[in-house]
Amino acid sequence: MEEHGRLLDVLGNETRRRILLLLTKRPYFVSELSKELGVGQKAILEHLRILENAGLIEGRVEKIPRGRPRKYYQIKRGIRLEVLLTPYSFGTEMYEPKMPRQTREYEEIRQLIKSQAPVEEKIKELSDFLSEIEQKIEEHMRIKSELEEVRMLTETYIKNLMRRIAKESDEQFDDLLKEFEGILPKEIIEELKRIKRELV
Repeated sequence: MEEHGRLLDVLGNETRRRILLLLTKRPYFVSELSKELGVGQKAILEHLRILENAGLIEGRVEKIPRGRPRKYYQIKRGIRLEVLLTPYSFGTEMYEPKMPRQTREYEEIRQLIKSQAPVEEKIKELSDFLSEIEQKIEEHMRIKSELEEVRMLTETYIKNLMRRIAKESDEQFDDLLKEFEGILPKEIIEELKRIKRELV
C-alpha cells in the first residue's frame, strides 16, 4: 500500500502525467520535453527525477555524431493502478505485467508471431486476435465491476447489522467480532471497532 500511495502522489501531478503520455509515444530528451510542454528544463529535470525514483521511467545516454551525448528518457515498466473509493473503504491495487502463463491465448499469439504467412495476412490475423483479447479484457472488467458492487453491498450489510447488534448488546457484538476477526477482511474489522467506539 505504501508504494501505491507514493505512486498516487507521483501521478497526481499534471506535468508528470503529460510527460508519461509523451513517453508512451517514443523516448524524449529534456529539451524536447521542455519545448513540447512549455515548461522550463530545470522543472522538467525535477519531474523526471521523481518519475525515475518511482521506477516508472529510465534514462539512457546515446552518442550522436556531432555534439555531446544526449540522455533520452523512456517508460521503464508497465503498471496498472486501480483505486477503489466507496463511502466505506479506500484502497488501491497495483498490477505489473509478468511473463504470461502458458495459456491458450499465449500459445495462440506465439503461433501467430511465428507464422510464415504473407505480411497482409499476418497483420490481419494479429489484428483479429488483438480485437478478441480486448473483448475478453472488457468482459473481465465488467465482471470485476459487478463483483465489486456485490462486495460493497455485502460489506455495507455486515456493518449495518453489526451496528444494530452493538446498540442492543455489547456482549454479543464483542463475541461476534472475536469469532469473525480471522475471517472478515482487516478493513471491515477496523471499521466495526470504530463503530463500537462511537457507540460507547
